[in-house]
Amino acid sequence: MSEERYRHPLLAAIDDKLAEIAASSPTPPSWYEACSRSNPRTTDAERLAIYRAVREAGSVPDEAGFFLVAWLLDVMTDARAEEGLRESEDRLKAIRQQYGLEEDVPVDADGVPDEYWEAMQQSHDAWDALYVQTLEEFGEHETARLFQTDSEEFEGIYEAGRQFFHGTENEEEDSEDDEWLDELCRSVADCVEAESPEGALGVRSREEEGFWDVWVYPTPVELVGGRHDGKVVVPGFSLDLQQLCELFESVVSFGWNALGLNWPQGPHVHVEGVFQGREVYLQVLAYAPEDEEPWLKVDATRKRD
Repeated sequence: MSEERYRHPLLAAIDDKLAEIAASSPTPPSWYEACSRSNPRTTDAERLAIYRAVREAGSVPDEAGFFLVAWLLDVMTDARAEEGLRESEDRLKAIRQQYGLEEDVPVDADGVPDEYWEAMQQSHDAWDALYVQTLEEFGEHETARLFQTDSEEFEGIYEAGRQFFHGTENEEEDSEDDEWLDELCRSVADCVEAESPEGALGVRSREEEGFWDVWVYPTPVELVGGRHDGKVVVPGFSLDLQQLCELFESVVSFGWNALGLNWPQGPHVHVEGVFQGREVYLQVLAYAPEDEEPWLKVDATRKRD
């Protein structure tokens, strides 16, 4: 399963907010039909067109419209960075290996050579240049100009827009949690092979005293048309168990609950171990929790080969 099949946590909040706005409007907004049809297979270009339509329709505050487009182009820049910043990243990796440095070196760490900080700054500058290039390529010239000439104003507008969709929680802690959790779920998605039309993977998590309980599951699919119109079904999939275990730095326990009796999450595969330095109890569920809404609609009248 590709990374696109995992529903990004920020994207989920945006979709929910836009659906709420559309539902409260006297008439459906012009962008609503395209937005309601979006799914994990929607391309970045298609989603960008939706976000621009939301912005131009004035359906959200100016700052929120700014954020929608700037954030998506940020995500698109990250996707390009693997190739576009390969030289900078290779240099950083070589320096880390030479001096035995961890990937995330604290800014106040002792004994870190200037060569590392110079390479880190060059990498940041290269990403900024790639972001500006992406903004310009997609016609967001004013946003590119603001990013280059007044970063403080850019960040202020961006943050105000972010809060419209994601609230005012402690961003630093939330961002750190989202980053590793997003990586875990993307990695789980790579272990999954869909056997029927399937939407995004859903994720639920909670933390207690440093221990993380994470559920990952296939979201339900709603059939449209024909005699099964409106029926919600569970998508089929297979899971590479060896690959799943190899995601962890160490594994304490691994197992399969075949029936899920007396377990609210139902049948599931579970792995307890350490992922990116965190103690995690991961459960890959056979189907979504009962209150999970369908994420994908499938035309039940279409003949399949």
